[in-house]
Amino acid sequence: MIRIVTDSTCEAPPELMAHPRVAVVPLSVVFGQTSLRDGVEISREEFWRRLPSSDPLPTTSQAVPSDFLTPFEQFCAAGDEVVAITISSKLSGTYAAALAAQQTYPYWPISVVDSLSTSIGLGMLLDEAVRLAEAGKTRAEIVERLTAMREKLQVVFVLETLEYLQKGGRIGKAQAFVGTLLKFKPLLQIADGEIGPVARARSRAKALETAQEYLLNQVPARGPQVRLALTQALAADEARALGDKLAAAFGASGFYVADLGPVLGVHVGPGAIGVGVYGGD
Repeated sequence: MIRIVTDSTCEAPPELMAHPRVAVVPLSVVFGQTSLRDGVEISREEFWRRLPSSDPLPTTSQAVPSDFLTPFEQFCAAGDEVVAITISSKLSGTYAAALAAQQTYPYWPISVVDSLSTSIGLGMLLDEAVRLAEAGKTRAEIVERLTAMREKLQVVFVLETLEYLQKGGRIGKAQAFVGTLLKFKPLLQIADGEIGPVARARSRAKALETAQEYLLNQVPARGPQVRLALTQALAADEARALGDKLAAAFGASGFYVADLGPVLGVHVGPGAIGVGVYGGD
């Protein structure tokens, strides 16, 4: 059997995250001197409850090699093969930690894939990996497919503010927007594994509209083969409304809305909405 290992920045439906083939390695969120493992020692609900009163803002810490060794050893000892898919190597050292764990047992059947994404982008890759494993594809075939698919994923985020990204040190190329956004809402993308600017809008409604226009331009495909996913931080109704509009415009057969978790929440803050689109082959 092929098992899929991912990390807790992955956002996907609960039933996919709990799939028998899937194991999730937690990153950590740090409130003061207390480090809490994402999804293990702190839930999404608890994180968003605590964030507004947290001063200073919480920080995050990556997974370490021993975090990956646990599922790697468990699965390989049972005779299984492993495909690990992690948050972009340009956003976290978690990919390097997974590689280090894999290299501890270089002859074990383990492949590590850099998603060059995170959040719903990583979730869409996880969904594809599980689907391929269930269809009986080999580990090499799954890796090849994920590597090709990640190049075609479009992932954008509408934020209420850049404050959290800036303070968390993950602002990347979106630094170009700093100082110009007192009256604007930023639209950012994940491109080539990094966070970058797309546009800025004078209102949240206009930012969401711009996100839709941008994705429709970037992904020419239309029809039921288009895959669509969203994530949200205390903005569920807006996310579902945007999902409805995008599904209709793309002709997609449906979409899911995930709840944005603690590790990413530290960096994007409340009100964030993310959208991932894959147009198919």
